[in-house]
Amino acid sequence: MNRISGIFPSGIVIAFLFVATHSVAASLEYVVSMPNPASHYFEVKVLLKDYKKDYVDFKMPVWTPGSYLIREYARNVEGFAAAKGNGIPVKHEKINKNAWRVWHGKSSVLEISYSVYAFDGSVRMSYLDENHAFIMANTLLMYTDALRFEPLTLRLNIPGRWKNISTSLNAGHEKNTFIAPDYDALVDSPVEIGNHEVIRFTAAGVEHEVAMYGEAFYDAEKIRGDLTKLIETATKIFDENPNEKYVFIVHNQSTGGGGLEHMSSTVLNVRRNIYQSNYNSFLTLAAHEYFHLWLVKRIKPAALEKLDYDRENYTDLLWFMEGVTSYYEEKIMLRSGYFDQQTFLDRLVKAMANIKNTPGAKVQSVAQASFDAWIKFYRQNENSHNDQVSYYSKGMILGALLDLAIIHNSEGRNSLDDVLRYLYENYHKKGKGITTENLRKACEHFGGMDFGQFFNDYIYGTRPLPNNEYLRLAGVGLLQLKNDLKPMSLGVSLTQQNGAAVISSVKKGSPAFEAGLSADDELIALDGFRINKNNFNSILDNYAPGSRVFLTISRDGLLLHKEVVVRRDDSVVYAFELMEEKSPMQQKVSEVWLGL
Repeated sequence: MNRISGIFPSGIVIAFLFVATHSVAASLEYVVSMPNPASHYFEVKVLLKDYKKDYVDFKMPVWTPGSYLIREYARNVEGFAAAKGNGIPVKHEKINKNAWRVWHGKSSVLEISYSVYAFDGSVRMSYLDENHAFIMANTLLMYTDALRFEPLTLRLNIPGRWKNISTSLNAGHEKNTFIAPDYDALVDSPVEIGNHEVIRFTAAGVEHEVAMYGEAFYDAEKIRGDLTKLIETATKIFDENPNEKYVFIVHNQSTGGGGLEHMSSTVLNVRRNIYQSNYNSFLTLAAHEYFHLWLVKRIKPAALEKLDYDRENYTDLLWFMEGVTSYYEEKIMLRSGYFDQQTFLDRLVKAMANIKNTPGAKVQSVAQASFDAWIKFYRQNENSHNDQVSYYSKGMILGALLDLAIIHNSEGRNSLDDVLRYLYENYHKKGKGITTENLRKACEHFGGMDFGQFFNDYIYGTRPLPNNEYLRLAGVGLLQLKNDLKPMSLGVSLTQQNGAAVISSVKKGSPAFEAGLSADDELIALDGFRINKNNFNSILDNYAPGSRVFLTISRDGLLLHKEVVVRRDDSVVYAFELMEEKSPMQQKVSEVWLGL
């Protein structure tokens, strides 16, 4: 079972027992206590037993798998101490940013202790307050290289006021215990503890559980039925579901959102009113993270097969792992009946327009965007739009184009589904990660065509995507709004700060860019007219294209005057049309692609 209910003594104690399988029966036992949850501090003790070397290094990971940014979790560690089992302190020192070396003289028991501050409500961090505990092991528990791949047991004691525990870890033989094969599996198995509602159901022959934490108005029965439909639709693509059980941990919050995938679970942060205001976005997020249990967690880049928790792990395949997953979240919603054909195509062409309107798409390839995620994607600034492209959005479109090409060139016999199924069977099941070359060859096998130029131009290169050419294969025309219908623009995005209109970003090549306007400039007047965020566009629309206007701005407390040439907004706006007359092949591709 994934959940344990009951009343326990006050205070929380979490114990992890590593049992070594080699001749030296060294083991690690983690004890995590929460004597004052409102303080947001976890208290951690680590017992090392029968380790036969003079010293041992304890390390805290610096990043979370699935979230490609160095976050330095050691920064939340306080009061590291070490002693023998009899309480006598032993020598220790911090040897780098995330590692502590402890000399214990081969004593039979070594105990280290430290505190961890946990008050970040994101999907990737441990969290503790008086209402619940959320545990991400890599942000809380140090590991040793020597015992990283040894089996472990997790023991839990929870206070009487908290009744439920939700995790994808398998239950142990003893009460309140869970089993994981190694530290990596523990990192991949978040734990939610508190009084959350637990929604259980079976889908695709697999036990599922939704841990709903936080106040929100939702229909548990509807969620149960809708998730079942999504899960069974996704499972059909691969012909099997690799789990015995799966857990959705849902944090209902006032702000924010996002998800993080795991081998047999996911964590979703959603706005608590999402079930009334935009329920399909909740289902789409769930579909995305669930699809990751095949693509990313099992079909994975060769570069991410063996994780290094101490540094960046580079791959140029995030466009496929995340972007194609984004494409399949749309396909799953379509195939499950939550999106109709109109909605699916509207969302696809909107993504196409978004990339077309991103200056950074001409600068950065989607392969480079994947590789540079560590320094760019999670560190957006006012210029990111100009020098970056999203591997999510562009990868989603590339997934659609590859799908269309494979369906067309195989005359409807194959699709991108077959490529994914092939990678799952021939790489994941054989214990291998994939490379871009493996992916390309799989596409060529099922598409019956050479994808070398496609990969060079659109994945490793920055050539504009051939959206219209590929959509026409399915009898879909791509329409573009005419220029003379567009409003006037200077190429700036504005925010309202204390009643003032402040530039948040400037588009490369725009009139504002050419005039030397910058992010953080406050716009005061346009040709002497006082402006703010609300009236700026309406005033600008009074001018004809090519007009020269004078902007009064405030920069660093100084008034400046800039002459700017007004142009029409050059952003692309796409729509689609279904061709009335389709060739037999277009009709076939349409039927396979859209599932009609």
